[in-house]
Amino acid sequence: MLLKNKHHDFITEIEERKIEYLIHFTPTLNLYSILEQKKIISRSILESLDIDQYDILEYAQFTDDIRYDDKRYINLSISSPNTFLFSKFMDKTAHDMAVNWCVLKINPKHIYDSGTLFSVTNAASSAAKKQYGISGDIEKFKMLFEKELIFNTPNGTRKIIRGDILRKYPSDIQAEVLVKEVIPSSSIISVCFKTNHNLAEAKAAMSEFDTSNFTTDLEIFSPNRQL
Repeated sequence: MLLKNKHHDFITEIEERKIEYLIHFTPTLNLYSILEQKKIISRSILESLDIDQYDILEYAQFTDDIRYDDKRYINLSISSPNTFLFSKFMDKTAHDMAVNWCVLKINPKHIYDSGTLFSVTNAASSAAKKQYGISGDIEKFKMLFEKELIFNTPNGTRKIIRGDILRKYPSDIQAEVLVKEVIPSSSIISVCFKTNHNLAEAKAAMSEFDTSNFTTDLEIFSPNRQL
């Protein structure tokens, strides 16, 4: 892992904010592939290697304006899932018995991976790409925690007031950390499931792998960000 030039500034910010992990959610159908490949990999690598993974956006017929259009990056959030998006995914698949969800807690060191980028809101949005910009510097990272953010949208402006939320959370629930190309499975702190039944099913399906970091964590599926 190559580090950013000012990675000590990131480490200081992470420690002061008590950021314990990054978050990546995925259908459990993709978990086998992640464990088999020993890494989470970007869509561009998946396509180049012809590795089959379940694409929830295509399945649920979401438009691409919710996904960053550079396929080299893996979309993560800080300290909690993007519940705005995650709830939409879960609602879309609620009646499909084949689709369950897991939340991966990932080592926050990837924040200062040299290729990592930051977006104050959904990276696919016009506000992120054109208004605030997407970059990998410490100033952009700190901007994720601004007291106030105002986004220009087709329907007018959207204002985010940080208010009384814990320091480890970004101001906008849709803020993103974009890690370039690969996250090794050794960086996965835990694989979280909503129920003990989901956990048991996953452990049984993936018994050939080390599942010691699989756990039930209901709270991570709908965290309370308030103080």
